Amino acid sequence: MCFDATSSFVAGGAAYGVSAYLLRRKHARLKWGAVALMGITMMQWVEGLLWLDGPLPHGTFNKVLTVALIPVALLAQAWGPLLGSTWEIPVSKRKAAFYGLMTIGLLFVVASRVIYHPSMTQVTPQGFLNWWSPENPPVFPVWTYGAWALVIGTPFLIWWKPLWQALLICSWGWFWATLSFLLTDSAASYWCFFVSFYAIFVFIYAFMTPDPTPGESDAG
Repeated sequence: MCFDATSSFVAGGAAYGVSAYLLRRKHARLKWGAVALMGITMMQWVEGLLWLDGPLPHGTFNKVLTVALIPVALLAQAWGPLLGSTWEIPVSKRKAAFYGLMTIGLLFVVASRVIYHPSMTQVTPQGFLNWWSPENPPVFPVWTYGAWALVIGTPFLIWWKPLWQALLICSWGWFWATLSFLLTDSAASYWCFFVSFYAIFVFIYAFMTPDPTPGESDAG
């Protein structure tokens, strides 16, 4: 998450602007990056709306966003990198792994909302959003926090080549996740830093990756 509505919308707008550019390109890897970026960035838009709302305790808008859109944004984080990979690697070649990861992401989101069932988003004592649980500040179990980071990063680690690029993408996200967990009272507090880095990474990568010429495979 970001710190206020302005930072949330700036991070979201910049990331979606990069995604729009990548989707216009003819290279499959760049389209994968665009879909992944849109997925992991969706939370910025929802949180921006929450900040605009206050968020007001027990407010209707707050409750609707928390109950209806926060789960969608979480699912987008898990499914964005996975669905984006279909631009480069057909699902038919990896059905078990693809649908397995899709199911794990869905079950994770459903289980977390059923267990914690937050009805509204609160502001933590340090000034971050808490849409995770009614307890404020929220308590993120270490194993679930690590597992969620792995769910998001696994499509990159398995299918994005070369591996060093996948590790660069994931390790930066895990770095900010670790700092959030250790230094703030809301473990998702520095998500916008990862979003911003990933947008910069794929934007630079796009200039280093020419589109295929006619007759060439766009997956290369």
